[in-house]
Amino acid sequence: MSYYDILILFLLGAAGGFLSGLLGVGGGIIFIPVFEYYFGQNYGGEELVRLILANSFGAILVAGIASSIKHYKLGNFHLSIILKIALPAIVAGSILTKLIADQSWYKEEYFKGLFILILLVTVAKSTRRRDVEDEVEKPLKKRTLPIIGLITGAISALTGLGGGIAMIPLLTEVAKMNIKKASAISIGVIPIMVLPYIIIYALQDPGHNVPFQIGYVNFIALFPIAVGIIIFSTFGVKAAQRWNSRVLRIIFAALIIILIIRFTIGLI
Repeated sequence: MSYYDILILFLLGAAGGFLSGLLGVGGGIIFIPVFEYYFGQNYGGEELVRLILANSFGAILVAGIASSIKHYKLGNFHLSIILKIALPAIVAGSILTKLIADQSWYKEEYFKGLFILILLVTVAKSTRRRDVEDEVEKPLKKRTLPIIGLITGAISALTGLGGGIAMIPLLTEVAKMNIKKASAISIGVIPIMVLPYIIIYALQDPGHNVPFQIGYVNFIALFPIAVGIIIFSTFGVKAAQRWNSRVLRIIFAALIIILIIRFTIGLI
């Protein structure tokens, strides 16, 4: 890896970390295309999918922890709600992750197709929802959060997006939460949820020996990204507290549209 590659990965990690703190999405919308490009030069098919997912989850873990620490310091950490979503998410996501890691059914075209579909549904839902910043939130039904957790875990395992891309629309649409609170909850769920996925991928034997790689988790690619995340995620959290909810929604939708175009071109 050249110094230029290290610098690019650091800058992309900084962008992903900032967006993670700002939007509560874990940064996967940045990390997925980064790892697709990085590993796609040498791998393809199911191997490429596993490398993308494993290392995206690694970057998302760092982003989630860094942003969660900042939210905790700001008194914006909702532990009870986080656990009610994270535990069911772990169950659903770990089962799917194990199936993807052990078997060859999840093809590259399936991954990209589902990725695009999830993004299309997300952008449609997120742009329709009006802000509830000044409204009194309605009491949550007991089954709402676990169901959101199961859906989030499944989508996260299949797309590598960390779950925030699905969790935030579900929390704002179904649970009627303000997007700022939903973002804080999402970023708290993410590191708890993705840790088991990373362990599963790290315990796999990819069949090729690569320096500084455990299973499918490649630390050479992850390290410069992680440094960028740690430095810049706190700036995203601070910006999220100051910026208007409508601005956050516009940024969220714009990023998804860019990714849809990017992956649609790649799929064609």
